[in-house]
Amino acid sequence: MGKVLLSLALAAAFAIPSFAQDIVILKNGTSIDAKVLEVDDNSIRYKKFDNPEGPTYTAKKDNISEIRYKNGTKETFNNAQKRLSPDKDPNSIWWTKARETKLGFWMDPLGCAQWGPMVGMSIRMGTNFDVKAYVRYYNGEFPLNDETFDDYEYEYYDGYSHYERGYFDQGFGIGLEFSKLFATIHGNWHTGFLFEIATIKFNDSFGFEYRDRYAKSNDSYMDRDYYTTYGDAILDLPITQYIFALTGGYTLRFNNRFFIDFSLQSGILLQILEDTKPYFYGDASLKLGIEF
Repeated sequence: MGKVLLSLALAAAFAIPSFAQDIVILKNGTSIDAKVLEVDDNSIRYKKFDNPEGPTYTAKKDNISEIRYKNGTKETFNNAQKRLSPDKDPNSIWWTKARETKLGFWMDPLGCAQWGPMVGMSIRMGTNFDVKAYVRYYNGEFPLNDETFDDYEYEYYDGYSHYERGYFDQGFGIGLEFSKLFATIHGNWHTGFLFEIATIKFNDSFGFEYRDRYAKSNDSYMDRDYYTTYGDAILDLPITQYIFALTGGYTLRFNNRFFIDFSLQSGILLQILEDTKPYFYGDASLKLGIEF
């Protein structure tokens, strides 16, 4: 009887290990009896169960469907490619640099064709926020410069007319732009708010025009062969201008050093000259810059 019990105990001892193993099931249906050593983000490392002293094998998770562990648990792999955030993607411009604070300098040549060229500096807090400060030169070619303020008064009986007209000229503005950044692989989207205050010269001219007229019937008047003389005066008046605008655009970055930024701006422009006059403000900006 004792020999029988000993035989059963030995049989059980040798039988248990045959079931105490991990099973790695590949996508092609192949099952591998193994002892799993390590599972990381991209692969697993294991030894073959029938050769525990042999080499260590590595298999990519993309090729594995399931692992059944010896304790009865199992792990199923969803091999859909996970999209990494820009700061964790090795192919991203932000990889290992997402928390850096950068000082930048830039210029906006596109402003020469719009409101005026700009130069400025920026402070960027990683992939979170960006603050830009700039100086803009109003070169006399900006849109509102085409707008004149003409005022004519005619006195036909006395033979003269009075006129007054004005136009904008050169000036300077300083501004701040605050932006929230949204990182991508090659740069970032941004949206924010812009404020600018500027002083612009306003040219105002007025005078009198004299004509020699003669009376016709029905109280109408016509010019004879006449001569015209002008009395004229020109005043240079500084005006104060405020811009409040929403901004949005995209920044393309190179080697985390150089950048090209394109943005659109839309808002309201207020000019103060005797009274306040509101205008619609819209502009496009192309900034070329470098960060340190």
